[in-house]
Amino acid sequence: MPCSQRCLVNGTVAAGLAVAAACATPAVEPEAPCAALTALELVDLRIGAAEHLPEAEGVPAHCRVTGVIETEINFELLLPDDWNGRFLMGGGGGFVGSVQNQARSLYAYGGSPLQRGYATAGTDTGHTGTGIEAGWALDNPERQENFGHRAVHLTAETAKSIIAHYYAQPADYAYFVGCSRGGGQAMMESQRYPDDFDGIVAGAPAYHWTGITAGFVQNQQAIFPDGDLDAPLLTAATLELLGSSILAACDADDGVADGMLADPRQCGFDPADLPRCAAGRPGDDCVTAAQLAAIEAVYRGPTSNGEPIYHGFSYGGEHEAGGWDAWVVGSGQLRAPGIPNAQYGFGTELFKYFVFSDPDWDYTRYDFSTWRDDVAETAATLDAADADLGRFRDAGGKIIYWTGWSDLALTALGTIDYYERLAEGDPAASDYARLYMLPGVLHCAGGPGPDRVDWVEAIRSWVEDGRPPERLLAEKVGGDGRVTMTRPACPYPQVAVYDGSGNPDDAASFACAAP
Repeated sequence: MPCSQRCLVNGTVAAGLAVAAACATPAVEPEAPCAALTALELVDLRIGAAEHLPEAEGVPAHCRVTGVIETEINFELLLPDDWNGRFLMGGGGGFVGSVQNQARSLYAYGGSPLQRGYATAGTDTGHTGTGIEAGWALDNPERQENFGHRAVHLTAETAKSIIAHYYAQPADYAYFVGCSRGGGQAMMESQRYPDDFDGIVAGAPAYHWTGITAGFVQNQQAIFPDGDLDAPLLTAATLELLGSSILAACDADDGVADGMLADPRQCGFDPADLPRCAAGRPGDDCVTAAQLAAIEAVYRGPTSNGEPIYHGFSYGGEHEAGGWDAWVVGSGQLRAPGIPNAQYGFGTELFKYFVFSDPDWDYTRYDFSTWRDDVAETAATLDAADADLGRFRDAGGKIIYWTGWSDLALTALGTIDYYERLAEGDPAASDYARLYMLPGVLHCAGGPGPDRVDWVEAIRSWVEDGRPPERLLAEKVGGDGRVTMTRPACPYPQVAVYDGSGNPDDAASFACAAP
């Protein structure tokens, strides 16, 4: 593609991007040293360092570039000596706040980006922080917008420009992979910037921030009703009772008792079936009325004026480490001072610093009666809920969504709802979009279910070879690095159906079929 065409973004010259300077500056010869990149004259971008790193400990030799876009969007770009002609960008988690690249961590199963030959990049989305605190956003619309969508887009454009300089040719294909906030970034890219990437993988996507955090806050109102963050209504014994009761009622419904549910929506368990404590006194083998109400709130989902505003959580993860304990209940200072669990942290921080611009906002006093108006401005910046992917489809893009059924950070029902709305609006959506639900998998990874799938190869093959992903292989890896279980990952709405006689730890004993 001619340089003049590469510099056009949505029909106009890309102001503030390295792409703009790419057309005015001679390309660096491929044999030029990595350090020469620091001499590039780029628009609204400063390259702070460019160093060549030799092969070490399984990491191939590469050029590491760090810099700042505009005033405070930090990024890192890795350029392998043995380049495969492709660009792979990774997302970040939570409120980000440090340069993150999930392509090098969560999506490295099957080989890291550098080991596969990809040039790869990540960003801090324009601020520094712990990842669960959002004070950086207070009264700062620019940072909020950068976090919401601009930083990933600008980093992608910048990385592509530097790649074209370094290798003296543009990348043949561009991909984005992310989970959690990274999954939401992936969805935002497909909706706002459909020309940035040819293929996208959105795992456990935080795409509806205002609805998600409404549920978080209402859950915390039920679990910490008086604001005492050291005394949750739900205890470890309560969670054990709840989780074991659900499995006792439904585990074998899918044909194999394996500690997880193939589709929790098919489970007929009702929390009201739990034993009730006599005289309302808490016990390890029963629940009080208040505890039952808190449990039901988590499954029900948030409401405003009696109307549902987002989805509740499905069954799963109640007594798994990294499930309800870490995300919904917790005890003491698990994440940061004053933050007992992750839902509390993300929910209250977003309302304090994005919605109300009030660090003293009190979650116990908010009744959600004006929620829709309160979050309208934040939703316009952060939410990626538009189910019309016409521009992405017409650009030839392909996207894979996936979520663990036992995710207690971002409800699986929210991911399903988005995909079903997409399919309802476009009957041919499966030509460019697929969804995979992973039983027993917690947030992005963990839990009893197989959580490792080579999503990078799945999306590459779809984009470049024209092979739509069908049945994929999901693996569970033990602490010693050995595979302990495999299952097919099936395109939604198909589920993995056990043949009734084979090894339940072997994917060969399952077929993908309609539920």
